[in-house]
Amino acid sequence: MKTVKMLPYCWKTVGRAMLVLCVFLFVVCFHSVANELFWAPYKADAFGADWASTVVALLFCIAPILIAFSQEQEEDERISLFRQQALVRTVILYIIVVVISVLGNVVLSYLFRDQQKDTLVHIMVIKKYFTSLPAFILYYLLIFRVSLWSENKKLLRDEE
Repeated sequence: MKTVKMLPYCWKTVGRAMLVLCVFLFVVCFHSVANELFWAPYKADAFGADWASTVVALLFCIAPILIAFSQEQEEDERISLFRQQALVRTVILYIIVVVISVLGNVVLSYLFRDQQKDTLVHIMVIKKYFTSLPAFILYYLLIFRVSLWSENKKLLRDEE
């Protein structure tokens, strides 16, 4: 069986650290008091770039990729099979999320046609985050980890 080249396991640790840093920066960046005290000088430069949120978004895009495409400590054919199954399930889930998102867009635009456009814009931003590439990779990681956990639990039960 032809094997797929993956990143070494140490990159999974780097990805997890980046994800923790991303969550910490997200909390610090978007908390109102911290926002005024720490991030105000970095908020907008001459070009109007918001550097703090750009760094958080970049970390949020890179960290799940490093976690998803790194080997396990013991990579074998069983784990490879779980990866394939998780990928298929993730694609199906992602298609369902996108279809619901598009249908929800149509329904919400009909329901909020008399409202201000701000409400609809906020809903569109939330939809964008659930249908983005990092969300797809996080769905994959969640499905892969849950299937691996349940299989390991089943194996432990069978050994007893």
